[in-house]
Amino acid sequence: MAERPDIIPAILLTGFLGAGKTTLLNRLIDYYSGTRTVLLINEFGKVGIDGELLQEGDYEKIELNRGSLFCICVRTDFIAAVEKIARKILPERLIIEATGIADTSEMEKMLAVPTIKDMIQLDTCLCVVDCTTFLKIKDNLRAPITQIKSADLVLINKVDLVTDSQVQQIENSVREISPTVPMIRTQFTVFPLQRLGTFRHPPTLSAGVPGEGRPDPLFSVALEANGSFTRESWQLFRDALGIDIFRLKGFITLENERYYVDGTIDRLSIMPSNRIEPGKNRLVVIGPNVKQSLIQQVFLKAIRQGM
Repeated sequence: MAERPDIIPAILLTGFLGAGKTTLLNRLIDYYSGTRTVLLINEFGKVGIDGELLQEGDYEKIELNRGSLFCICVRTDFIAAVEKIARKILPERLIIEATGIADTSEMEKMLAVPTIKDMIQLDTCLCVVDCTTFLKIKDNLRAPITQIKSADLVLINKVDLVTDSQVQQIENSVREISPTVPMIRTQFTVFPLQRLGTFRHPPTLSAGVPGEGRPDPLFSVALEANGSFTRESWQLFRDALGIDIFRLKGFITLENERYYVDGTIDRLSIMPSNRIEPGKNRLVVIGPNVKQSLIQQVFLKAIRQGM
């Protein structure tokens, strides 16, 4: 058995849906190569996608896919997972990737419960801000605001996809939310990771009761089926989703070729991928007004049209 560390340092990755957290997580896997590391990944929905996108490395991965990590519905699962990590796995470092809709003001409350407060220490809370979506969501959702308020460092990401004036507007908005938080402009979340040690989370002064926070009113639909889309049936499925979708991600088979789908509010990319078996389709759709039964029907109909 590995020697038990006195206290396990933790890094928390936050940021709204599609901001670039998994890209950053892959960079951290490289950076901490050679260190006993555990990744605790939470996704909003019953189908995990992010875990499939991680590169290989000397880490252990635990996934929680039932809901927002910091809402009352799964706090017991989270605390149990952290206890297992601290008591049995004994890593040198814990990295937590929170779901994009997480209210991260709950983080310190979770880590301060009596069963784990002396074993885990939150070193740094990183927040990734997506320049292409932030100005569209900040006034209507709670999660992006709490994520910035809890952050020790904010990455202003995807600066290459917007104008300089938009980047400045985003930075001004972040400064209104958290007047002193450091910010770094990034593309693909690239910044000198050795600087992480200079951004330290302050000690917890008052823990409070975990689980009191409430997630934003967003809904997730998990879609899985065997078959292959045609280009026409894929477009019909996309059109049926409408424009009120915050996140579309996963893997599809299109014209018998495999692809990774990565979509945010008004951007969608489809890239070749071998991370799913041929003929498989696995997607997650997240938005404020998604109707599960309707989307399921349209999804299965589109798949059948390609068979």
